[in-house]
Amino acid sequence: MGSWGTASLESDEGLDVLDALSEYAMDRKSVKLKDLITHFRALGLLSEDPEEEDFLYDNTAIALAEIVCAYIENGKTQYEKLSGLKEIVWEKEDLLELKQLVQQVLDNKGGERELYKLRDGDSDWMKHMENVVRILSKRL
Repeated sequence: MGSWGTASLESDEGLDVLDALSEYAMDRKSVKLKDLITHFRALGLLSEDPEEEDFLYDNTAIALAEIVCAYIENGKTQYEKLSGLKEIVWEKEDLLELKQLVQQVLDNKGGERELYKLRDGDSDWMKHMENVVRILSKRL
């Protein structure tokens, strides 16, 4: 794991998510969260089974949630690679699914989540994760 900060987007894996999203949204002004989740599953970056424990899947869910949270808070994406993307649209159930994917990492269900183990004891990471969940919850 190449990581230089608290956020998932501050890691090699998070940047892979940002790259995949920028390719997907290259000629689009608007994307649906449901379509993004489906796209990342098709790429093998997100599991079909939300209960499946995997470092890559967890990091992808968190990075995607960070992108959505930035959009929620700013009304636009904050990443240069996504400058052409003007809108992320979601249904309540899609936002809830994303929130649950992030929450299960924070809750460390089963106690075997590699990402959680790597960050266990990092209070900045815990605060960041709780903030991501809080921002997503505001829109539910």
